[in-house]
Amino acid sequence: MLSTAILAWYSRAHPMKGLEITIPAGDGAPSLPAFAILPEGATRGAVVIHEIFGRRPEIDRVVERLAAAGYAAVAPDLFHGGRFACLRDVFLAMKTGDGVCVRQGRNARAWLCKEAGIEPSRVGLIGFCFGGGYALLAGAGWGAVSANYGTVPSATAMRGIGPVIGCYGARDRAMKKAPDQLRARLAEVGQDDSEVHVFDAGHSFLTDGEPHWLGKRLPLGLGDYPDAREDGWRRILGFFERHLPA
Repeated sequence: MLSTAILAWYSRAHPMKGLEITIPAGDGAPSLPAFAILPEGATRGAVVIHEIFGRRPEIDRVVERLAAAGYAAVAPDLFHGGRFACLRDVFLAMKTGDGVCVRQGRNARAWLCKEAGIEPSRVGLIGFCFGGGYALLAGAGWGAVSANYGTVPSATAMRGIGPVIGCYGARDRAMKKAPDQLRARLAEVGQDDSEVHVFDAGHSFLTDGEPHWLGKRLPLGLGDYPDAREDGWRRILGFFERHLPA
């Protein structure tokens, strides 16, 4: 792992250059690799959670987009210790709101806060697909949560969640019921400082990667939706700006 002094120097010399780093183990969760960008002078941060197919180039580009907007951002690879072990852990956490992967997300936030000098209240959690459901089940105590086309967990898991912006695609038949489910769940847990949007788009419309072959076989409405993507990002960044203190 890069030392703090080397990391600080590198971030000043290359303010928009990505770093391959290691999130230290902690709170009963093992270490894991991550991709990060720490713009000099950033006062807000974001932890980015990847889709069901793991870390791919489009997730790195999410980190780059957030960095370009002034956020210190880090994307941990939750599947590093095994895809199925992580999926099992997250499936159980959908009911409880806790698990090894949930703690790894908090460890990523702790790393980001230390290296970028940002308070935890200034860090948002954003996830896509698998990561969208993760953001909802792990969002308790976060400054803001951006959950994108994610499965809605139990009320128990969502107790104490921060303000949520949820984004879904109207052409994503697999997530057809999720927007209304999320609105109902947010009301159930008393989180009324939130918003849920449905766009004329399919699954994964907020990222710009090539659809996985398996995804093409499912009723997800996959495709390139640049107008919906930019509208969605405008809303997400605006939501973060309102809820994460500068």
